[in-house]
Amino acid sequence: MRSTYSGWIHGGIVDGAVNGREGYRKLPEEPLGTARQKVVLEKADLAGALGLAGYTVIVHANALDSRTLRTTPGPWLTDGGSCHAELAVDDVFFQEDVFSGRYLKVIYRYRSFRGGNKAERTFGQIITERLLLFPPGKPEDDPQAGIDELAAAMNKSIIDFGLALQGIKHKGG
Repeated sequence: MRSTYSGWIHGGIVDGAVNGREGYRKLPEEPLGTARQKVVLEKADLAGALGLAGYTVIVHANALDSRTLRTTPGPWLTDGGSCHAELAVDDVFFQEDVFSGRYLKVIYRYRSFRGGNKAERTFGQIITERLLLFPPGKPEDDPQAGIDELAAAMNKSIIDFGLALQGIKHKGG
């Protein structure tokens, strides 16, 4: 997870909060790291959210870097078979803005293949989910509610990405 901040006096240093820089709110250690993202993905109804009824979902433990995701013309992994779809979490950001609040932003990349190594469809989008509990207000506050909120926000972002992928307008909520 990365971070950005926009405030009254200073602009955002990318990863200032994640790296604990002076002037940034302290974040819990690894609140939504790769292992936790994998758990969220495994618990989600990915096939249903993406409109892929009948698909078997495989969540891979090792994350690919953003450059690989953006520049690989064929399938990202070779174990998908000739007819398959791929969803990648490209980047995850915590954004805090003094004017508009706190958000989880997830960049998803999707590709589907119907035989061969050329993607039949590609789609990418950044999904933004509002946060109210993360990060904790004071360093001594229990961070668990905020960490749980991050996981729930990521789960909601999967649903919202699926709606966008299918061309369905989100009705809020």
